[in-house]
Amino acid sequence: MKRNASVIWAGSAREGTGTFRVGSGALTAPFTYNSRFVGDSMTNPEELLLSSLAGCLTMAMAAALREQGAGGAGQIETTAQLDLVPIESGGYRIPNMRLELAVSGGGTQEELDRARRRAEDMCPICNALAGTDIVVTARPA
Repeated sequence: MKRNASVIWAGSAREGTGTFRVGSGALTAPFTYNSRFVGDSMTNPEELLLSSLAGCLTMAMAAALREQGAGGAGQIETTAQLDLVPIESGGYRIPNMRLELAVSGGGTQEELDRARRRAEDMCPICNALAGTDIVVTARPA
């Protein structure tokens, strides 16, 4: 299975504009220097990465809960944050990401923790980000 995406950028890094496009056509989003480093109403690569991780883990959590006989959770709401920090070379890195899954109808805390561990193993985005400190917590909603 292959997935595709593309980006078009026009202009300099600080004054230019870009557009993200996903292969399915479901998302087209503009971004700029300001959307990455100042903050405005457009998205940025870091938000898309974080959303991808959150989406992947949330689906994997639903699958893990089902796998352990919890049926299906009523609803899972995931919030996520990352830190974007400058490095000496002039670039940036993402040293850590934090996600919290609030699960309704998912069982006890022990069952949620077991499902969370399984979800982290199943999520290909988690696996792709090996080397980044990813802290995931799950709690009853």
